Amino acid sequence: MTTPGAMPADADPAPVGAGHEVVGAPGDGAGPAPERLRGYLEVGLASLANGSIGVMVTYADMPAAMLLCLRMGFAAAALGAVVLATGSWRDLRTPGAPLRLLGISVALSLNLILYFLAIRSTGVAVAIFLSYLAPVYLAFVAPRILREQTEPVVYLALVVGLVGMALILVPGLALEGVRLSAAGLFFAWAAGVMYAVYLLFAKSLRALHVRSTPVVFTQSAFTALVMLVPGLLAVNAMHYEYTGIDVVMAALLGLVTTAFSFSLFMDGLHYIRVQHAGIIAYVEPVSAPLYALVLLGQIPSGWTIAGGALIVAAGILVVLYARGEPELEPLG
Repeated sequence: MTTPGAMPADADPAPVGAGHEVVGAPGDGAGPAPERLRGYLEVGLASLANGSIGVMVTYADMPAAMLLCLRMGFAAAALGAVVLATGSWRDLRTPGAPLRLLGISVALSLNLILYFLAIRSTGVAVAIFLSYLAPVYLAFVAPRILREQTEPVVYLALVVGLVGMALILVPGLALEGVRLSAAGLFFAWAAGVMYAVYLLFAKSLRALHVRSTPVVFTQSAFTALVMLVPGLLAVNAMHYEYTGIDVVMAALLGLVTTAFSFSLFMDGLHYIRVQHAGIIAYVEPVSAPLYALVLLGQIPSGWTIAGGALIVAAGILVVLYARGEPELEPLG
C-alpha cells in the first residue's frame, strides 16, 4: 500500500489547500464561508448517520464478519448503479487515482478489522477512545503531507473533544470494566492510525477532483471481497441461518451508513481541512446515545450528556474560529 507520506510520483503536486493562506478570509474569527459551511454540514450529517450503526446492529444476529461483508456489498451494488448511470466511473482513471484508491480501500479494511479485534481484546470503551485518536495524528502529519496548517484552535478543540469522548465512555467502562492487553491496545491504536491514513487518502483523492461516489464504490467493493471468506467461515462455524430482519439491517447499514454517509463525508472533505473533518466526526459517538434513547428507550447518563456537550463545543470552536480552504467550485 502506498503510504500517505509517499504519494505516487504522478500525483498532483498541489493538493486542495496546499500552499494557500486566505488572509482575512471568513474563518479567521469571522465564521465560515458558504463553501466551508457546506463541508462542515456534510461531514456532520454523515457522522450523525453513522451514529445509528450501534442501534441497527442490536437488531441483527448475523455474525459480525458476514454482516460487514453484506453491508459493504449492498453499498457497492447501490453505488455501482450510480457510478454507471452518471458516468463517474471515468474518475477512476484520473492520473494518480488508482494507487490512492488502493490505499484508501486497504486502510478502510484494516481499520474495520483492527477495530473489531480491539473490541474483542479490550472492550468497546477503550477501543473507541484509542481509535478516535486519529484527529490527533492528523494534526501533526497533515501539515507535512497535505500542507494544511494546524492552528492553535485545532489543538484546543482536540483536547476538549477528547475529554468529552472520555466522559461519554465512562458508563461503558463502569459496565464492562477495564480489560487491558498489549495486543488489544495495539489493535485499537492501529485502528486509529488506519482511520487517519484513510482520511489522508480521501482528502488526496478529492484534491484530484475524483468524485465521492466512485471512491466509496471502490472501497466498499474491496472490503466486501476481503470480508467474504471470513464471513462465510463465521456463518458455517456458528451454523447461522439467514433471517429477513438480518438482511434488512445489512441493507440499511449498507445504504444509510455506508453508501450515503461515506459519500456525503467524502464530498464534505472537498471544502474543509482533513483535521477539521476528524474533529467534526466526533459527533458520531454523541449521536449514538440519542438513537438509543429514541429507538431503544435507553436514558443517557450524566457523563454522556456532559461529554456530548464538550464534543459539540469542540465542533463549534472549529467551525467558528479555524481557518478554512480556499473557496472551491462544487464537484459533480
